[in-house]
Amino acid sequence: MAAARTNAQIAEALATLANIVARDNDHGRDGEK
Repeated sequence: MAAARTNAQIAEALATLANIVARDNDHGRDGEK
């Protein structure tokens, strides 16, 4: 079931990216504006 494993890795990577983007957006709002 290589495809299922790949999908899980993609989902995990997307979740990680979403967390990073959310954190960056929070810092941006708190910072200059």
